[in-house]
Amino acid sequence: MKRYILFFAIVLACISLSSCKKFLEEKQVASLTQDYFNDENGLNALINGLYVYTRVKHEWDANGARLIEAGTDAYMISNAAQARMGAGDYGSDVGLIAGNVNNYLGAANSNNAPMGAYPHINNCNIALEIIDNVKPGKFGTDENFRKVRRAEILMLRSWAYYLISNQLGDVPLLLTPNREDNGIYYYPKASLENIYKQIIADMRYAYENLPPTVLPTERGRATKWAAGHFLAKLYLNRAQAAPFQNSAETHLKMLYKGNVATDLDSVITVASEVIGGTGGALAPDYWTLFNPAVSETNPHSEVLWAAQFDVNTSLNGRFGGNRSVNYHVGNYTDLTGVTRVMAYGRPFGTFKPTDWGYDNFIDKVNDSRYYKTFQYEYIANMPPATSTSFTWSAAAAAWWNANKPANEPAVTAGTKRILSGQRALIYIENQRDEALDSAMVMAMPFQFMVRWIRSAVTGRYYYRLFVDGSPMGLATARNAPYLSSKKYVDPLRGGSSDEANFNSENGTRDAILMRLAETYLLRAEAYGRKGQYVLAVNDINVLRQRAAYKAGENRPNVLAQYEPQAATLSAGERQAPYTAAAGAYNKIMVTEDHFTPGTPQANLEKYIPTATTKADMFIHFIYNEKAREFLSEGITWEDQHNAGILYERTIYHNQMASPLTGRWPVSANTSGSSGQDGNGKGLMQKHYTFRPWPNQYLSQLTDETGKPLDAAGRAAYQNPGY
Repeated sequence: MKRYILFFAIVLACISLSSCKKFLEEKQVASLTQDYFNDENGLNALINGLYVYTRVKHEWDANGARLIEAGTDAYMISNAAQARMGAGDYGSDVGLIAGNVNNYLGAANSNNAPMGAYPHINNCNIALEIIDNVKPGKFGTDENFRKVRRAEILMLRSWAYYLISNQLGDVPLLLTPNREDNGIYYYPKASLENIYKQIIADMRYAYENLPPTVLPTERGRATKWAAGHFLAKLYLNRAQAAPFQNSAETHLKMLYKGNVATDLDSVITVASEVIGGTGGALAPDYWTLFNPAVSETNPHSEVLWAAQFDVNTSLNGRFGGNRSVNYHVGNYTDLTGVTRVMAYGRPFGTFKPTDWGYDNFIDKVNDSRYYKTFQYEYIANMPPATSTSFTWSAAAAAWWNANKPANEPAVTAGTKRILSGQRALIYIENQRDEALDSAMVMAMPFQFMVRWIRSAVTGRYYYRLFVDGSPMGLATARNAPYLSSKKYVDPLRGGSSDEANFNSENGTRDAILMRLAETYLLRAEAYGRKGQYVLAVNDINVLRQRAAYKAGENRPNVLAQYEPQAATLSAGERQAPYTAAAGAYNKIMVTEDHFTPGTPQANLEKYIPTATTKADMFIHFIYNEKAREFLSEGITWEDQHNAGILYERTIYHNQMASPLTGRWPVSANTSGSSGQDGNGKGLMQKHYTFRPWPNQYLSQLTDETGKPLDAAGRAAYQNPGY
């Protein structure tokens, strides 16, 4: 049996351009030899096949998804033990995260070709060798065509090195193909500085040679503007880590990627070219970026690059499609009268926002991103005879009958509360000082999931009670209901809208990898790091202009009816259809006061204690804004990691991962390990900001002669702290 480390073997999968919607259409050609790639058709097929790797972030939670979002300030794993980030899951080379990294690298599989970073990198190297030396067919007669395809290969290889070095730091830098097993698995690590030199040089070539647009039938191919966005991000990552070269903190020193004085200027130059070249326009409405009715048929040009998945699930590879469509949805079916349906998604409850992830949306009334990000309401879809709705208690029925709106019917104790076709479940993420009256919350004709309620009898404050009065706490064994990101909801899961597919995990949605809103924030961060705050604020406000509710736009009824901040709306705006009387941009427009110490605006941002200066607060404001704009989109972990702020932001904002005490409000229901007693529940450590090299990888390494590494050699290869 071949060793794990032979992830450098070639993946013999051909991909053609014959699909009318996507250019990735997989065809099994395992009977072919490597000579197939030495002609024009074969090389084209190999290059097209490299795009399969763009899916890696969204294929499977145990492959990539768990590594890119959870364990940050704003997002966590729903499982309580894993959310705590204990040593067994995070600190071991045989634990949960090590297993993810093993797959991310390219673990062997008994039934499929190896996948992950290094099989992909090897295929890129094979393609480069053929395109540079063999130059078959059009690759030898059309130099512009050859350069475009070569640029694609370099971008796709750079993407792999970027993703895997984000996780592990120094990694092997392999630039020539490995076509056979010689029994020697000697892969010394290259420094991040050398890796970044290589991928920045490669991305400069890609940026200079890729076309600005591609044909609609080739949607998903790399373009000049996607390459420019990525290049600007690489320059920024190197600039962010330059001050860490001599840091006394190992986890920061390991981030060092070189020190080039012009990097921030390069970010600004390249990002400006991308913004100018694309026209600079964001999608007019934030939700249309994620609304499958729009995004799957007519994606906005704000999306610079997306991983391609198809409604024909047979084309979606080993994991059956975009698996992220399954991982962000809490349980909406428990006593609600709602059964699992395609429109709401599969309620796995794998990942969820932290309380801070919700609270970071400071102005829920005027910033539309909050209600356009979350599935705040569910409608009952079960007939009365089989409905799972909970029933009216005598006390709840009495309160409702005494306080109900005049147009609502009276109810009877013992009957089902939630009627088919009516509101079944809504969420309000409020602060302790915004606690809602317990009698009202517990007597609604629907499940009213409120973070903080205040007892109508005792005045005590309670944190996250279920409808039966039991405490849910911060995280429990219950597949708890929670306010879920709706960015991945897929009404064609399994390949069609047939409700018979409601159990399918095979997502068909494309997954956004890069969009222009981030390009603006990359440039804004570079401006701010140079002290050019006016220019930075201008870029941030491009996002705020889009985020604000527009005059004539209807706010959600849940917002107008129950959001504590809705008291600031006019009487007319609180009446159906809840139309905004004027644009809200002036209410959420950013100024330098938002990151100037001591101002009311800065106080609302609730900066972590280590951010004390204007320069510090500016950096953290950028990442607060990124959390508002890109929540659940799969860039948070790597962004905060590269900025060197992942550990601090996690321990100060993510209560389940934090070892700190006394930082959170206390409730009356403090019992249980996940009760809200004001203390962190977690075990996050600094060295977790880099991942462990998995034992399955280390145990296969050899020296130059093929002799397996001994314990000391494996320990030397391992990242510090593991």
